[in-house]
Amino acid sequence: MKIIIAGGGKLAYYLIKTLRSYRHDISVIELQKEQCERIATDFDDVSVYNGDGTNIRTLEEAGCAGVDFYVAVTGKDENNLVGCQIAKKRFHARLTVARVNNPKNIEMFNRMGVDRVYSGTQILADIIEQEIEYNGLRVVFSIEKTTKSIVEFKLSANSPANGKTLQEFSFPGNSNVVLITREDGMVVMPRGDLVMHAGDIMLLSCDESAYEAIWRQMVR
Repeated sequence: MKIIIAGGGKLAYYLIKTLRSYRHDISVIELQKEQCERIATDFDDVSVYNGDGTNIRTLEEAGCAGVDFYVAVTGKDENNLVGCQIAKKRFHARLTVARVNNPKNIEMFNRMGVDRVYSGTQILADIIEQEIEYNGLRVVFSIEKTTKSIVEFKLSANSPANGKTLQEFSFPGNSNVVLITREDGMVVMPRGDLVMHAGDIMLLSCDESAYEAIWRQMVR
């Protein structure tokens, strides 16, 4: 897997440290010479280019043509956006990934065709908001480009689902049970005659619009 990372700061450094164990072909493009030297010294299997991740000649030198991933993690949103666009349109990168420093720019990045956009600020804010609004229910997986997700919660003793089978209970918003873990650690697969008990840890596939109903009926 060929990966080009534009930006050589702390995030890039730890990203390299994590990815190199999977034996990917990693190249880094960084403007600051000192950062380049640090990465080259610490990671002898990583190709380092002192230059601009939005410069066509630099991208050609780094082997951007047909790259699997172009990952833009510089401190400037405009550079991350331009770099992703060049990598996608000029070099036909399979997937472009960009860090957005200002969460307000997420929508623009999506509209401009960046494949994957993330904001550390927004991720943290979402976690906090979720914990405040639906205490006891957490999203463990979001299905990309949909409003569907998998949520986890402990079934409340006050829930009308307590003591009923999966077949008997009408789950909010046509949600479906994916997995149940009993208090003793036993993992059970869903089936119609399975009885739910207070304290069960439940994984439920659902739509975001059903969060409140699930929380009210099964968690609080």
